[in-house]
Formats: sequence, C-alpha cells, structure tokens
Amino acid sequence: MKEHISLGSRVIGSGQPCYLIAEVGTTCLGDIDMALDLVTAGAFAGVDAVKFQLIDPDQDSSESTEFKVRWEPSETAENMKDMFKKLEFRPDQWKTISNECKRAGVEFLATVDFEQGVDLLEKLGTPAHKIGAWDTTFKPLITRIAVTGKPMIVDLGPTSQEEIGKINDWFLSSGGKQILYLHDFHTDEPNEMNFGAIKHLQNTLPWPVGFSSPARNDDLDFLALGVGVDVIEKRLILDRSLRAFHSHESLEPNELKQWVERIRFAEKAIGCEEIQPSRKDLADSQKYYRSICTTKPVSKGELFTRDNLSGKRPGIGLPTERLSEFLGRRASRDIGKNTLLREADWT
Repeated sequence: MKEHISLGSRVIGSGQPCYLIAEVGTTCLGDIDMALDLVTAGAFAGVDAVKFQLIDPDQDSSESTEFKVRWEPSETAENMKDMFKKLEFRPDQWKTISNECKRAGVEFLATVDFEQGVDLLEKLGTPAHKIGAWDTTFKPLITRIAVTGKPMIVDLGPTSQEEIGKINDWFLSSGGKQILYLHDFHTDEPNEMNFGAIKHLQNTLPWPVGFSSPARNDDLDFLALGVGVDVIEKRLILDRSLRAFHSHESLEPNELKQWVERIRFAEKAIGCEEIQPSRKDLADSQKYYRSICTTKPVSKGELFTRDNLSGKRPGIGLPTERLSEFLGRRASRDIGKNTLLREADWT
C-alpha cells in the first residue's frame, strides 16, 4: 500500500492535490530582499512551498570546476565556486527567510549539499531535506539526512536504477523513513525524457513520486500530472531579464499564478479511475438516448415486429434493451406512428 508523506500541514500522496513547489534557489541571486519578495510571489501564485538552495561553495566545488550558464540568447562557462558564492546567505538571513515563509503561509524547503547544512535546516524547522541530482552518490550527506527522521526529496537526473537502490539502502539503514523521488532530466530530446520512469517508480516504491519541471513550457508538467505525479517543482523568478542562473527556465509571478490555476484545473479534470458521467451528460441522456417507438401506425391486436418498432429519441420512454419483450406481442390499443410505447401498450 502506498504511503503518504506529510510536509507541514500538507499531506502528499494518493487522493491529495498535487504538491506544488516554487524553486528559487538560483533566481534569488543571494539577495535577501529578493529572496523575501520571491516568498511573497510564491504565496501569491498559490504554491505549497518555496524552495531555496543551501550551498557551501568551499565544500561543493574545486577551484577549477566550471558550469555552463545560459544567458539568453547565448551560453557561457562560469566558475561554479564563484557562482555559488554569490548565492550564499548568513544563518540569520536563513532564519529571516524561513520566518517569511511561515508568515506567507508556504513551507520553507531547501536543497542542501553539505552535511553541516542539514544541521542548520533542522534548526530552521524544515519539514524535509532535498538533495540535488548531482549529489545522489554522496553517501555522507544522504545518511546525515536519514538521521533526522524527516523525508528526503531527491532529484533523479543522471541517477541510474542501481544507484536508486543504493540510495534506498543508505537512507533506510541509517534510520530514514521516506524518500520522495522527483523525475528529473536535463535534455531537450523527447526520446530521452522517459516519462515511463514515473510509472516504474510508482510501481516499485512505497512512496509518492514527483516531477522537477525543466523549463517554462508547461506541456511536460501536464504530461507528468497525467501519469499521476504527486509533486511538481517549477522555477520562479521576479523578472526574467535578471542575469540569474536558470532565468530563461523560470516563470515570473503572474505566469506562475496562471500555471498553478491550470494545474489545479487539470488535476480536477483527471478525476478518478472509474466511469463517472458528468451531470450534463446524464441530463442529456434523457433527450438523446433512444426509447422503444413505433415506425408506422399499429392497430389494436396487431403483432409488434421489427417492421413496426425501433428505437428513437428522446430517451424518456421504455429502454430499447427491452425491445425483444414486445416482439410477437399484440398491441392493446391503436397506436400512431412515432409513438413512444408504454407498459400498457402490449398484451
């Protein structure tokens, strides 16, 4: 049986609305005022959580590590350590951000990439810990999160099936309870996106499964929703003209609000796994289903046959599934052409 995962006041899993996360880890630019404005924007849009990134550049990257950054319309290589240095916040600033999330009514989440960061997030009262796709082989971080007893959220990205098995073993054997995997990829090639992996995760794991959206385009988000994800993460930026990593992949506040509204509409439209005609269709069935009806005048005592009976609209008379009951019986009265039969019309 599938487990549910609780994050703050929200429950994630079957029968629950999709949990929506606004990702602002790089688009806040390490600016505290911008970070607080992004929390406000996320709450305005209607998401459930706003997620940041808690990074220690000195522990994350060597001096020579480069990262390709896309500044529309071009792409350039930047030093990863220098880039992450610009995204750091002090512990007191993290406290301010966490408090602002509480005030705004959204959960505070963060991707963490170093063990001491887990301790800081625990002090801030985070309901879960997330690791990025490039840290799924970093066992010390995974086992440190496990000790907290809180759920771990994992972007999959390059992670293989074998590595997922290792993550599960490391986490569960160290005291962890629940892992929320987010299907995640870094490709524009549709034959490499493999949304079938979501069904595989759903069929093989006891926990809910989510999707980390890679771009502004929402076609893939609705595809993920259609295959049953319980969580979707979408990037948010205050202004796409800002020179921020992932700016071209992010939605602005009004766009995110519209996205949330479309997601909520779509998940209602998906419904449940049983046939449930709409109220209008049920009402229209009275007009457009067929009833047993004469196709020509029938005299009293005349036999009913397929030559003088058929099914015609509206559907307010006797159902056509009973047509065979009338065949070979005699009319109890004179009946005109195109008349819906009644129970008393046969003997």
